[in-house]
Amino acid sequence: MTLLRVGLCPALTEETLDALNTAGIKTVLEFVCADVEDLAQKCSISYKVLQSIRRLLLAQYSSFPINGADLHDDVMSSIAILSTGCTSLDELLDGGLYTSELTEVTGGPATGKTQLCMTAAANITAAAQQNVLYIDTNGGFSSQRLQDVMAVRGHSDKVMAAAFQRLRCTRTFDLFELLSLLEITKSSIDSRSDPFYESLKLITVDSLTAVVSPLLGGQQTEGHGLMMHLARSLKALAVEYSVAILLTNNQVRGDGTQRKPALGRTWSHVPHCRLLLTHDRSDDASLQTPSHQIRREAKLIKSGRQPINVSCTFKIDDAGICS
Repeated sequence: MTLLRVGLCPALTEETLDALNTAGIKTVLEFVCADVEDLAQKCSISYKVLQSIRRLLLAQYSSFPINGADLHDDVMSSIAILSTGCTSLDELLDGGLYTSELTEVTGGPATGKTQLCMTAAANITAAAQQNVLYIDTNGGFSSQRLQDVMAVRGHSDKVMAAAFQRLRCTRTFDLFELLSLLEITKSSIDSRSDPFYESLKLITVDSLTAVVSPLLGGQQTEGHGLMMHLARSLKALAVEYSVAILLTNNQVRGDGTQRKPALGRTWSHVPHCRLLLTHDRSDDASLQTPSHQIRREAKLIKSGRQPINVSCTFKIDDAGICS
């Protein structure tokens, strides 16, 4: 909070400042919020002098008003909606993955979290021709699988070669390495030293649980702070650079037989949007059930735009995640 002092404006002399301080006005905020007529009587200072001081302080310290239409245009120009490559999931997400937002995909083992990440990466690099930074923390990324998804979706060898130039995959199995990588990414975007980052539209972290969970619980007290530091870094990247962030998270056992997303209640406030992936366990109870015949479901459990607890079905086949 800025204190009133001699020199802030020509009319704010030492004598005027002493009179204002005597009346209990010591900061710029207190001065501009005070009634000028009342203040003139209390301090025995000319109304015209106080008004001139007020105008100068407002011009120097207040923010300029922004027209609502201009603000809307500014927001829309910085937001892009990236398709996941699956029509039903895009409809559930109100179009797809939004830049400047964190979208989290949670679910149990073999529900399709990594497949969704790779399908989105394939679609954004090949069809949308935008760059993707894929951070693999559990060893689930497969370049061969990515190539197969692109090939089945009808992309030529030339398109696939260009798509792989738009993708960078980094493996890190440590939270400190992940935080360092995010800082390097910010620096690279700011410095414009690498053309890859100029068209960066999606950052995928698959998975959060692998690097955060080992630091939570037990006698470790720094884990929660590091987790929130990660949250701030991810949100800063998303908002400041208009990048979409796609995260995967595991599930843990909650009360009774219920399962819930890992990382606790504090983390649940971090993602802007949350998808829960499930599959019918009765369908794949037998190992003879082909993967593409397993009934899978995606439920929207957190969103600022769409009604929650709405679901859609999808399948996983050679083309990745499909409706």
